[in-house]
Formats: sequence, structure tokens, C-alpha cells
Amino acid sequence: MTKTYALIEMIGVTKEYFGVPAIKQVDFNVEAGEIHALVGENGARISTLTKIIPGAATPTRRVMRIKGREETLRNPSEALRDGIAMVFQETSLVPSMTVAQNLYLGHERLFNRLRGLNIAAQQFLQSLNFNVDPAATVANLGAAQKQMVEIARAVLQKAGLIIFDEPTADLTPEEKRYFFARVQRLKVSGVAIVFTSHAVEEAPEIADRITILRDGELVVTDRAAKCDGDSIIRAMVDRTLSGELYARRDRKVRDAIDKMLSVRFETS
Repeated sequence: MTKTYALIEMIGVTKEYFGVPAIKQVDFNVEAGEIHALVGENGARISTLTKIIPGAATPTRRVMRIKGREETLRNPSEALRDGIAMVFQETSLVPSMTVAQNLYLGHERLFNRLRGLNIAAQQFLQSLNFNVDPAATVANLGAAQKQMVEIARAVLQKAGLIIFDEPTADLTPEEKRYFFARVQRLKVSGVAIVFTSHAVEEAPEIADRITILRDGELVVTDRAAKCDGDSIIRAMVDRTLSGELYARRDRKVRDAIDKMLSVRFETS
């Protein structure tokens, strides 16, 4: 019988800054063709974990296996050779270049034939159902279109795993729906997806599994079907958040605050 492996498996990941752990002893794995959400409050260090996977950040300790082989990725270029691409929240596209040039960056000899380059880029973007002008300068694109270009570039580079760092942070509700639809199409094509989010409602909507971090430590990894908003919040913050809790807290805060400034306008 053939033995199967997780696409990516990390064991005991620890990242320290000056001896202080940012993330501590985290186990994390990604299966081929799954959507895996990393969720946590601001300060949970979920972005730190995702940057370690493709070598964008160097861990203090970890064991990492790619398709069962133990590996050490020192930078995103090495990760890409292993089929791992990352789409950062701050785009890595070159603003002064066109969409087509960004897609084929690294193959600059193709830039000598711009018409052919644009045709190739347009055909590839259309195959992904991405409505982006290949001749447009990246600096003139909106957040959603830049994200399409980043995804297209990762697919063109034959990535089997694409990692998104807070991909919906700058998107409108409609753009989020389009993003989720694009992610589902990638999954159907066999691409694994990891994305980080601080929004409780997003993970159960799109993910197959959810991993929750709190203060840099693993709280739980479970199937998304077993998670709802309340259970995710409890895991994220170690308490239940309700309107009454907020109301009590707000009243306590208001009672504790002394008047610092009072302004009165008078008309003559």
C-alpha cells in the first residue's frame, strides 16, 4: 500500500526575537488540494507562521517536511522551486511594470516582443477567468486586480501551495466573494491554499480546516464544519464575547474615566 504524506508538515515551530518567543512549539500541516485557514486576534502571530513556511522568515526551531521529505527553505525562491508561493498583504508586484511584465518577470528575454508577451498574458489571464488588462501598469490597478495578478503569477509558476497573508483586508464585500470563488477554483484544480484572517466569519465560509493561534501558541486545528463563530471566538480570546459583556465593559470604562475636557459653544 502506498504511504501518503501531508503536502507540508511543520513540527514544533518556534520563532524567537532576542530570546522571547513570538510563536512557540506550533505544529501545522497542509493537505494537498485543501483550503486551510489560520485564524487569530491581532497579535496572535499568524502572519509570522505563514512567512516561515516559504522561507520569508527564519525560525529558531522547526522540523519541516515537504511531501514527506525533510527540507530547510532559506528564502521564497527556494520555496517556489518546491511549489510553494506566497501572496503578501503588501504586494510584491513591481508597480512601474505592466501586468504582463510582472507575470513573466524572470524571463526578461520575452520583453523584447511586447505584443507577443501581452497576447500570452491575456490568454493565460482569460484561462483563469481574470478580467485584467495585461498592458495596464500595476500602479494603476485596484487591490482586487493586483491580487488577481499575484494569483496568476503563482499559478503560472506551477505552485502547488499558495499562501495568502490577510488577502481580504483591503477588499470590498463583493471583491471578497470573487476572491473566495477564485480560491475554490484553485482548490478544484488541486492547488492547496493557506490564508490568514482576523475575521471570524470568513474561515468557516471558505476553509476545509481551521487552525487557531493565541499569543503565538496553537490552540486547535479542526475541520471547519465543526467550527462556528462562537467556538472560534472562544478559542481566539479564551472567553465568550457577547453584547452584554461589551455593555458591562463599556459601562465600567465610562465610570472610570474622569472628564478631561469640556467644550461649550456660545452664540451672541
